[in-house]
Amino acid sequence: MSDKVAPVIYGLEYQGRALTSRALAARAGETESIQFLCGTQSLRHDNQVHVINYDDETGVLDKTVYMHPAGEIWQISACASDRDLLCTCYGRVVDGKGTMESVVW
Repeated sequence: MSDKVAPVIYGLEYQGRALTSRALAARAGETESIQFLCGTQSLRHDNQVHVINYDDETGVLDKTVYMHPAGEIWQISACASDRDLLCTCYGRVVDGKGTMESVVW
């Protein structure tokens, strides 16, 4: 038998760019979880933030998708002290000019 681990692949509905990972501290009664945040970049559709949970013992992925109507996500960062907070830097067009903005969710 081989000890090789099969790769885990996760597909997005739209092009994705901003990817970061975070490991959360264990909560009472549960083990540490592994999470990835990924944001999409689309000029034609509302963008999305995907929170992807990975169970390294079973190799199972679980996801939660949040809408990000502000604009196409260029960077995403998780808060180290509060797992419910994240920040996105995004681009959008205002009066025919491209702008970069950020927001804490």
